[in-house]
Amino acid sequence: MWDLLGWSVLMGILSGWGQEPPPVKPVQPLAWEELALFSLPHPPEPMIEKTVANYLQNLYQFGVSTSSQGLWFASDWWTFADHRGTIPQSAASLTKIATSLAALETYGSDYQFVTRVKHTGVIAGGVLEGNLIIEGGGDPFFVWEEAIALSNRLNELGIQMVTGDLIVTGDFFMNYQQSRQTSAQLLAQGLNFQRWSKEVEQQYAKLPSETPRPQVAIQGEIRVQPNANFADATSLIQHQSLPLSQILQQMNIYSNNKLADLIARSVGGVETVEKIVIAATGVSPEEVQLINGSGLGVDNRLSPRAVTKMLRAIDEKVKSEDSKIREILPVSGIEVGTVRDRAIPQGIAVKTGSLFNVSALA
Repeated sequence: MWDLLGWSVLMGILSGWGQEPPPVKPVQPLAWEELALFSLPHPPEPMIEKTVANYLQNLYQFGVSTSSQGLWFASDWWTFADHRGTIPQSAASLTKIATSLAALETYGSDYQFVTRVKHTGVIAGGVLEGNLIIEGGGDPFFVWEEAIALSNRLNELGIQMVTGDLIVTGDFFMNYQQSRQTSAQLLAQGLNFQRWSKEVEQQYAKLPSETPRPQVAIQGEIRVQPNANFADATSLIQHQSLPLSQILQQMNIYSNNKLADLIARSVGGVETVEKIVIAATGVSPEEVQLINGSGLGVDNRLSPRAVTKMLRAIDEKVKSEDSKIREILPVSGIEVGTVRDRAIPQGIAVKTGSLFNVSALA
């Protein structure tokens, strides 16, 4: 049957040979085909370059050398103005844009770090007769509030006292401290309200009024075993961090240097941050020269073009994940952080950078 059908179609085509074809009617263009959808936008107005020139001249009159300035204004189509735009300059906290991009490329904006809590021994009458084990998963934003929430959960599970040790393993960092031993000591303090300092009390006061005061007292030692394997221990809790986008926003709003360095560490260190940024932006390695993830120190150097391309790469990345760049960066007009009281039109996602001799804005 397939052969017969095939031949009938073929014969239908062949039967037209030798005959004059009917005249072809011209196709009427559709309305959208007449629109200039694919024409380039108008080229930059000369006024933009003139404005930049005036800006540099004003700085010069205040005694600021134009050779110490770098500017790059660009869109998807045009470079509007360029003054030493490909030459790396001290970037200060604009370095955090590089750290943000590297983290987003590594994890994605919805990623959550996991801290696992386990125990040995038995739980009876509010007492854990064994060790309490904390397996860090690299959460850079484990702070007093996290310790309070974790301790309240342990109370709900029937633990108010641990007769054994508090053992910290893996990548566990508390209050932005890179020292695991310091982080472990801070955690033990946060777990037990009777050991709270004034700082912990201040953070607790910001929590919902119904939040209980937790108590998990550690009777044993506080130990750090970075590479220990506790596969035989019993799992209690898997504590998830805030989504990465919210962690990055907190880092950028307050320009938190310690948090930025922990995030850079989590993706593999500053060299990895550089490689990710260069791959994502296509700029030359000379335009991305970093010594840490925070921008603390004049030796963190970025070109204005590299910074602009990083912002664009972040924008494209978060858009692909149904997010917005304003969920990563501070927005002008908010009443907190580094953009507070700045003479910038409201509603713009920006990042500032300041050192004793550096002032930067993206």
